[in-house]
Amino acid sequence: MKVFLIDDERLALVQLERMLRQTTEVTSMVSFQDPMQAVEQAAALQPDIIFLDIHMPEITGLQAAELLSEVCPLADVVFVTAHDEYAVQAFELNAVDYVLKPVQTSRLQKTMERLITRRSLPAASETATEHTQKINCFKTLKFQSSGQSPELPKWRTAKAQELFAYMLHHRGQILHKSTLLEIFYPEMDLKRAMTQLYTTIYQVRQCIQKMNMNITIQNSSIQEGYILDIGHVMLDIEQWEKELDKLNGPISAQFDRVLHLLAEYEGDYLQDYGYIWAENERERLRQLWLNLARRLASYYLEEASSPIDALQIYERMQSIDPYNESDALIVMRLYDELGYYDKVTAHYERLSQSIEKELGLAVPRQVNSWYVQWNEKRMSEERLQ
Repeated sequence: MKVFLIDDERLALVQLERMLRQTTEVTSMVSFQDPMQAVEQAAALQPDIIFLDIHMPEITGLQAAELLSEVCPLADVVFVTAHDEYAVQAFELNAVDYVLKPVQTSRLQKTMERLITRRSLPAASETATEHTQKINCFKTLKFQSSGQSPELPKWRTAKAQELFAYMLHHRGQILHKSTLLEIFYPEMDLKRAMTQLYTTIYQVRQCIQKMNMNITIQNSSIQEGYILDIGHVMLDIEQWEKELDKLNGPISAQFDRVLHLLAEYEGDYLQDYGYIWAENERERLRQLWLNLARRLASYYLEEASSPIDALQIYERMQSIDPYNESDALIVMRLYDELGYYDKVTAHYERLSQSIEKELGLAVPRQVNSWYVQWNEKRMSEERLQ
């Protein structure tokens, strides 16, 4: 294996060189006190492993790791630190490793064993995966490869998860570092915020790599920003909307496709996370689903004469859009028509509590008027019995 050592302290490099020369797996080794020189040579030499000091005067190890990942993305990075507790916490559960200074031979041997095992695992074939990978964004963010079930990515931190989701939301666009700092680290001083950003970007890249997803994070320039490139990886929301656009003509002529599209909408866009920046897209996709659901419900009522099927659609619509008074009124009328009288009252009370407590508003007059009349009629019928 080809190894790079990067540390501004010459003594530390000498010590690490001596220990690694005892490892038979190391076939070549190059040391650098200047991390930028290492970045320049990494493109040509393509090291397998990089031992990288975190604290260096001109550029931090986290910044260097970011740049190195661009020119040699297949290299495994091992961070070396004397006392940085944050770095230990940040990387101890990642596929890469960390080593504390002064480096101990036994600890270094464990690191090498871990890296040898990691590099012996078969890599995913790009030609086999580039057209068969998928990212699911409805409800929960998941990764999926052909023939496998969707899998939750194992993010190191919640911040890494949100940063990836934000980059995915703006896929293919340049995201300036200043914008990312303002959104994700608004209260930190610039130096600490930049370190956090480099750390999180690194964690995102490592998670993508561990999941064998054919996705890259490119630097638009060293200082400017990042671009998330998903290549041929598919997004469920894009597929869903393309299929929706293909619908034309009456519902009866494409009934099965409509049912399939409604079922594929497993939940709102990134629903489980509630990211504020995703709300516009969340609402846009939600309205597309609701419009299709209303078309199907109208078909059930007007053409198929199936109030039970229509009711099931309207109930789901109410769960997604609970404050829609027109849908709420139709639900209560269908309950009444089908003889589900207890459900009429329960639905009205649930609607009242939601609107009054969460929105601070009164129940819409049309809904309230219908319910009062219905309730009076029911009570009158019960007295006559």
